[in-house]
Amino acid sequence: MLNFVQLAAEKYMSENKNVSISLSGGGSGTGIAALINGTANIANISRSLKTREIQLINKHNRKFEKIPVGLDGVVVIVNSSNPVESLTVKQLMEIYSGKITNWNQVGGEDKKIILYSRENSSGTYEFFRKKVLNFDKKSHSVDFSTGIQLLQGTSAVAQAVSHDNYGIGYGGIGYFRNREDVKILKIAADENREMISPIVNGKIDFTAIENETYFLSRQLHCYINTESKQEVLDFINFLRSDFGQKIIEDSGFIPLQKQDE
Repeated sequence: MLNFVQLAAEKYMSENKNVSISLSGGGSGTGIAALINGTANIANISRSLKTREIQLINKHNRKFEKIPVGLDGVVVIVNSSNPVESLTVKQLMEIYSGKITNWNQVGGEDKKIILYSRENSSGTYEFFRKKVLNFDKKSHSVDFSTGIQLLQGTSAVAQAVSHDNYGIGYGGIGYFRNREDVKILKIAADENREMISPIVNGKIDFTAIENETYFLSRQLHCYINTESKQEVLDFINFLRSDFGQKIIEDSGFIPLQKQDE
C-alpha cells in the first residue's frame, strides 16, 4: 500500500501546508506494531490481523478501528521470456513449498525454478502464505521452501524477476501492471476452473478482483486508534474521497466507488 499512500500524502500536504506526514514501509506487521506502541498514527494493512497481534492490542488496552480504502489483486509474475502462461493454485503451492522445482514440471523449460518472495513482515507474504500454501485446509503443515529468496519490497521482487529468466515472484498488481519485462500469470483455483487473469487487454479487470473470481483478491485497510486526533481522521477521509480514490485507482488498485457500482 506504500505507493498510493505516498502519492496521496504528497498531494494532501501540498494542499495542507500545516500538515506533515511521514511514511515508512516494511510491511503490515511493522505497521501494526508501530500503531500498538504509539509511534504511528495509521497502519496500512493488506491482510487480517494475526491472533498474537490481537492479543497484544488487548494487552495494551488499545482500541483500533479498521477502515477500508480499496481492493487489490496479488499477482504472480515470471520473466517475460518464460513460456509458462498460467498455473493452478495447487501448482503454485507446490512451487513455493519446494515440491515442484523445475519449470518443465509445469509446461516450461528444463530449468530450475528460482523463488522470490516478500519479506516475512509483509502483509502480502502472509496473505500469499494463507491463500496459496494453505489453500487446502488439510495442508496446514505446508510452508515456504527454505530455498526462497526474501526481498524487502515488491519493487525488489519485480526487479529480481525481470533480470532472472527462471524466476517467479508475487505482489500487488499496481507494481507490475505497466511493466513489459515481467509477465503476469493466469491463475485457476483448481484444474477444473477457468484460468483467470487480473489483466485483460492491458487493463486491470476490476470486476474479477471485486467479485473474487480472481483467486488472489484481497481488501486493503487503514487501522487507526479510535481516539485519533482530527488531523488523522481528515487524512483518512481524504483517502476515501473522490480524489483520494482516483489516486488509488491510478496506482492499480480498486477504489471503493467501483465496489458500489
